[in-house]
Amino acid sequence: MTKTVIPVILCGGSGTRLWPASREHHPKQFLPLIDDHSLLQNTMQRALQVSGCKSENIVTVTHSSLADQVKEQLSAIDPNTAQHILCEPSARNTSAAIAYAATYINRIFSKDTLMWVLPSDHHIGNEDELTAAFQHALRAGEEGYLVTFGIRPTRPETGYGYIRLGNSFSDGVIHHADAFVEKPDSATASSYIAAGNYMWNSGMFLFSAKTLLEEYKTHALDILEKVYLAMDNSVNPLEAEKDHYATIPKVPFDKTIMEKSSRVAIVPCDPAWSDIGSWESLWEIGKKDTYKNVIEGNAVCQNTRNCLIHAQKKIVACAGIENLVIIDTVDAILIANRNDSDSMRSLVKALKAASHT
Repeated sequence: MTKTVIPVILCGGSGTRLWPASREHHPKQFLPLIDDHSLLQNTMQRALQVSGCKSENIVTVTHSSLADQVKEQLSAIDPNTAQHILCEPSARNTSAAIAYAATYINRIFSKDTLMWVLPSDHHIGNEDELTAAFQHALRAGEEGYLVTFGIRPTRPETGYGYIRLGNSFSDGVIHHADAFVEKPDSATASSYIAAGNYMWNSGMFLFSAKTLLEEYKTHALDILEKVYLAMDNSVNPLEAEKDHYATIPKVPFDKTIMEKSSRVAIVPCDPAWSDIGSWESLWEIGKKDTYKNVIEGNAVCQNTRNCLIHAQKKIVACAGIENLVIIDTVDAILIANRNDSDSMRSLVKALKAASHT
C-alpha cells in the first residue's frame, strides 16, 4: 500500500539576484513573477496536484521573520495548508531545515511517511512530466532510497550543480546516482552535455522520514542532535528554540547527506524546470512578443529586441536597444545587460554591502 506523502516546502533565502523586485525581507518566492499567484502559492498548488495529498498535510519550513508572509500567502489559497509552518529562528541552510522537517514529521505524522522536498521559488512548465517523474520517485522512496529529481540539461549551464547517472534500475527509468558534481566551468559543462549522462541537480527530493533520519544518524549526527535539542527546548514544535538552533552548522543538504549516502537514486525528467535564479532565466520562460521581448506593465518599445521589461509604476519607453533587463519598482530602477550574469552577481554584492538589499 502506498504510504502517506507529505510535501515539504523550503521557503528560505533572500533571492537578491532578482533585485530590485526581490528583497531580503520580501524575497522572490512571494512575488507573482509568472502569473497572478506567487511562486510559493504555485509550488503549494503543484504539490497538492501532483502528490494528491491532503491540504492539511503540507509542511513549510521558513525563517521566523517570514512566517507571517508564508501564512498569509498559503491561507489565501487554502487555510488548511498553513497548519504546519516550521519557523527557524536563524538561517542554517538546507541540512538543518530538512532535518527539522523530518523530525517534526516523524513526531507528528509517522516515521514511515514519505517526504517530498520542494524549493518554494522554482517554476515547472510541464506538470504532467513532473507527475510521471513523481510516480517513479514514489516507488524508489518506498524501497528505502533517497530520490533526487535530475533535470535533463538543455544548455551547458555553469550556474547549476550536476549529477552523473549510474546504472539504471530494472524499470530502465530510475538510476543510481554515480556522483554529485560542483558547478562547472563552461568547457566542462559542454562536455557534460556531450556525454549525455549528466543531469542538473533540481533540489527536489523524495524519501521516507525513517530512511532520512537513519542517514542523518550516519552522516550528520551533530546536526540531528542539535535539531532535537532545539525542538525539545521549545514550548511550540512549530518554533525551534533559538540558542540551540544557532549552533547548527550552515551546510547544504547535498553536502551532508546526498553526496555521502549509498542509497541515492535519481529520476531523470524534463518538466520545463527553472530555478528562476536570475532575470535571464525569467526571460527564458516568459511569454515573448514578436521581437522576443518579455514585457510586464506599461512599456512602449520601438526597435527593441530580446529585452525583459517590468514596468511597475512608470511608463517605460525603450528605443533602439536589445538584450537588456529593465526593472522599474517603487524605489529603484535596474538596467542591466541580460546576458552578463557575472556583472549582476557583482552588483548584488555591492548593493548588499551598501545595505540596499
